[in-house]
Amino acid sequence: MLRNSHSLILKWLNAYLPPIVWACLIFVLSAQSSLPSLTTSPLDFILKKSAHIFVYAILFLLIHRALQKTSHQPVQTDSLWVWAFLICLLYASCDEIHQSFVLGRYATLRDVGYDMLGAGISFLYKYRYV
Repeated sequence: MLRNSHSLILKWLNAYLPPIVWACLIFVLSAQSSLPSLTTSPLDFILKKSAHIFVYAILFLLIHRALQKTSHQPVQTDSLWVWAFLICLLYASCDEIHQSFVLGRYATLRDVGYDMLGAGISFLYKYRYV
């Protein structure tokens, strides 16, 4: 019995530790009062929005992987992308709210859109649409 519960704990850690660590990285980055920026405004905009897309694309993949590893019903695995997407949306929204309390930063709905674009690109990649 103890061996079985130990195996279950390891399974859950293997599944959920990577997205939790990645979410913590996102939290730390959004807690910075100023981020390095480039001198040219358009290039800085592109770089920062690409970062939003990238980190949430990875977060979607990590969450989806965790849900796959811990799902008990293989029939419902097709709906796991919905849960992964909703978790990303919730985290992006909470992250923007958190960012609104950081001195020198502000929350924008547009950033949540870029975050969801990243999750959407990962969905398209994961399900072989791209």
